[in-house]
Amino acid sequence: MLAYARDLFLEQGPEGVSMRAVAKGTGVTAMAIYRHFENRRALLQAVVDEGFAIFMRYLQRSLAEPTSWERLWHAGGQYLRFALEHPRDYALMFMEPDERARRKGPRIWRDAATFRFLVDRIRECCDCGVLAPSDPEETAATVWAQCHGLVSLHLAGKLGLSEREFRALYSRSLAQMVAGLGGPEAPPSSVLLKSTM
Repeated sequence: MLAYARDLFLEQGPEGVSMRAVAKGTGVTAMAIYRHFENRRALLQAVVDEGFAIFMRYLQRSLAEPTSWERLWHAGGQYLRFALEHPRDYALMFMEPDERARRKGPRIWRDAATFRFLVDRIRECCDCGVLAPSDPEETAATVWAQCHGLVSLHLAGKLGLSEREFRALYSRSLAQMVAGLGGPEAPPSSVLLKSTM
């Protein structure tokens, strides 16, 4: 059921996902779906959670890099790669109103595993002197806001750039931000500039 709901979402966006549509597409009754998901919102939340699981797998690829700085930089590249390869997931995860955040408060984002991953990469860089000492959580929020702002503008078609042009802008922007944090230059063979196609 969840796999089918996810396929519907990827094809039609959140408005295409309904309990009735999932029931029809999977050959089960709507009541069977309600045994697994309380309502449409719970079903969509499961789709979002699956998106976050995929996103985390992207981020974890950066852990293969040999230094704390390269791990942080490549995490930024994997953020971009996920957004470009999974734009509907990205939009639902980060660009739609979040009912859980309204109910539980903004702390839910700071406790999210993907945000903690970024905090850990920044803390690692601060601890070994690659970045100037700072509050890793605050710095992570700033870095995330920068990445998210650029990606959201691009996905919404507001920048009018090709993917290659956008990747170059994203890379330069992150390099400028990291320089402001006291970090070194970007690795020359940046994953940020490589096409996902």
